[in-house]
Amino acid sequence: MVQQIEIAHSSTVQQVADGLTAMILDGRLKPGERLRESVLAENLKLSRNTIREAVRIVQAGGLVRHRANHGAVVWDPTDAEIMDVYNARLHLEATAARSLSEDTSLAEVHAAMEEFRAVLKTGDPFKIVEKDLAIHTAVVNLLGSRKLTAFYRQLVTELRYFMLILSLEKHEYDDPDALEAEHQRIITALDTHDPVLAENVVRDTIIEYREAIRHIISARHTAD
Repeated sequence: MVQQIEIAHSSTVQQVADGLTAMILDGRLKPGERLRESVLAENLKLSRNTIREAVRIVQAGGLVRHRANHGAVVWDPTDAEIMDVYNARLHLEATAARSLSEDTSLAEVHAAMEEFRAVLKTGDPFKIVEKDLAIHTAVVNLLGSRKLTAFYRQLVTELRYFMLILSLEKHEYDDPDALEAEHQRIITALDTHDPVLAENVVRDTIIEYREAIRHIISARHTAD
């Protein structure tokens, strides 16, 4: 399976890290699956040091965790971890919505929404998730804080993982009109420049997705 990682551009370490990330996000590497450095090194014809550094990059992004007596394994999130990620997201995005004033420019949010509409037509879950997250990043950017934006971007890898799980389990990208309408509700609420309304819509949307992913992961653990 690991032979599917192509070695072509940038540093070899980064290429392997990117390949492992893609395989985790699209489900080829399963939650809880062990990443054996020796096997990866042999299959990719690379040194174990190269593989180790690549795994560390993926681990820094949150998709790989170190487990005692097992080494590096693909992240299999607990309910507490899901709540932690989504509560952080909820705090940032709700605070951004609450910061709205009559003078707040929503140009970046609208631009992100237009790009989202464009990729919905492709049906490509990876492109759709990227543009979906770009809308929410633009919302957080309303706070005008580089540090908060940087912190939010640290959440993006984990959020991308959850959103791709949702797309695969719920097949929500099979109905692009419904997905567009859902995001348009957020944009419409922001356009009112009413901080209370905008915060409530953002909060309700995030909680709905949080509970959906909790249900999916819980069902997976029960099945195991």
